[in-house]
Amino acid sequence: MSLLIMMPRTTKVKQIRINSVSRSSLFQIGDAKEIEPHADILAVQKEGGVSSDKGFELDQYPIFRTTLQTIPDPEVVVGEHCHHHKNISVTTIDITGISSSAIVQLGSNKKIDSLARQKHIRILKAEDEERRNR
Repeated sequence: MSLLIMMPRTTKVKQIRINSVSRSSLFQIGDAKEIEPHADILAVQKEGGVSSDKGFELDQYPIFRTTLQTIPDPEVVVGEHCHHHKNISVTTIDITGISSSAIVQLGSNKKIDSLARQKHIRILKAEDEERRNR
């Protein structure tokens, strides 16, 4: 756990351009106490198309059932910072994409607990036919 003594600061941004925000992601302007985005993503690509999502339930894949171990807080570090300016000033922020439980925040935050689990499945025609013929 870190204990930092910092004076409050204001973030000033003249322009922000974001192309895309998706999949439990967050673009936050201002302060927050706690942010906990979570995304479970199963992507199935089948050569020739997928007629149904039946048979592709999240709970059949171990990645979505696994209980994650929490990381213990490191030792306490006490620090003091001297900010020479009360403002953080930025002219332009360009972001192509924010995806899969990612966070862009202009401000302060006490706790961030983000989780993204992704499973990608690609089914090729030859492999699918071979599997059916078994």
